[in-house]
Amino acid sequence: MSDRVYAIVSMYDHAELLPHFLSHYTNLGVHRILVAIRTNQRNDMFERAEQEARHFPASIYWRPTEKFADSEKSEVEQSILQENNVQPDDYVMHLDLDEFQEYPVPLAEIVKLMNARDDWALRGWILDRVAANGELLAIMPSPSIGEQFPIGCELTKILLRAWTQKIMLCRGRVQLQGGVRHDTCNAYYDDIPIGQSEQYIVHHFKWINGLVPRLQERMEKAAIGPAYANECRRFIDYWNKHGRIDLTDPSLCSRWLGSLPYPTITGKET
Repeated sequence: MSDRVYAIVSMYDHAELLPHFLSHYTNLGVHRILVAIRTNQRNDMFERAEQEARHFPASIYWRPTEKFADSEKSEVEQSILQENNVQPDDYVMHLDLDEFQEYPVPLAEIVKLMNARDDWALRGWILDRVAANGELLAIMPSPSIGEQFPIGCELTKILLRAWTQKIMLCRGRVQLQGGVRHDTCNAYYDDIPIGQSEQYIVHHFKWINGLVPRLQERMEKAAIGPAYANECRRFIDYWNKHGRIDLTDPSLCSRWLGSLPYPTITGKET
């Protein structure tokens, strides 16, 4: 059995998320972070990413693209995993740049338990993170991203009416469905190695400055399916009506969370 964990992500925009992303997954205990820069030309975003990656166990790759496409993203990321000699027993986190995972115990303990059980995949749940005033704020270098967007709520579930299930961790041999990675083709994930199912969280930092024009562009130009297009339209319509995320709406179940936790072996958080 392997104890290696790789995190792989495609980056199309929002380079300001990358330092927070690299820091989070390094603190979580990932062995190698693989970042695919997806632009039509090798530009300054690639150069900035390479500079940032020097401080972390990370590798940066550039793969050309003309538009966002889930199916193409999966193919590109699979080729990068193969280039890094990821084995069938290794573990992989298939991530979006705005997804920050949380586990009830240290990642190394999760892997140890999954090895003992011969588990192939682990499921978690999306929890949206937003600014305290409900605005789509720009990401700053500091403080931590959890402190900048301290409110947890259920935008994806309630407002977008989208699936919140996410495959958080899986073996290299596991095949995932589509680019959104909500399900597997060849692995069970209903059981959890420790704790409660709701403790496996994917903090979702999608609700940031520039979101509305980005969604509009994807609706017009990207290769996306009708379900995702409907989600984009729902949020754009909501934003045009309210001008902010209404955190007083009880259906969103808004609560203060703050910085992201990193459990230690003793169960204490750092």
